[in-house]
Amino acid sequence: MDGDTVETKRDRVRRLLLNPLKADGFRFAKGVKAEDAQTRLDRMADDLAYLNDDGLIALRISLRTKGEGSARCFWPMPATVLGLAESFQRRPLDELPQLLRWFASAAGGAALLGDRLVAEYWFWTMHKRPPVKPMDKKIVADKAADWRRRVELAEDRIQRGRTIPDDDVQWLEWYRGKVTYVEGLVGNRAGVTEDAA
Repeated sequence: MDGDTVETKRDRVRRLLLNPLKADGFRFAKGVKAEDAQTRLDRMADDLAYLNDDGLIALRISLRTKGEGSARCFWPMPATVLGLAESFQRRPLDELPQLLRWFASAAGGAALLGDRLVAEYWFWTMHKRPPVKPMDKKIVADKAADWRRRVELAEDRIQRGRTIPDDDVQWLEWYRGKVTYVEGLVGNRAGVTEDAA
């Protein structure tokens, strides 16, 4: 790369992981079209962009022996690659492309209107997936109601000039900070671009 070209996150993953594995002989099965193969590799690069350079190198070394097929030369399934990546370096929740897309979508707006932004974010931290099942939605609604009540009680005490315990003060600061943060994700299409992942 020359000094004027900025390396994207995808390019970094290609340089440190994908291209060396291709050079080692990794390929897709015969029936996979070239554009489908490129799409899969791009998605893999996006999903792995959170890894630091050492993590990408360690993943490359590990994946060399994880090829699929009788010749062990086909690209492993994404679940295999992502699971190995997590074993080397946990992915920060805020860098999950799915989370960014979720809050940037209509679901984020609905969570904002329903006053359950932080509860949905909390659900993501626990499960690394959106609350889409009926039971998930109930858990989120219950958590949001509990936290709404806790905020109301704390704010009422403060308005009446009463003191509140230090842990309640810290929790309220945490909650307000999370509200501000997650509100920033709602409708933020910048978080779902090719290189945002």
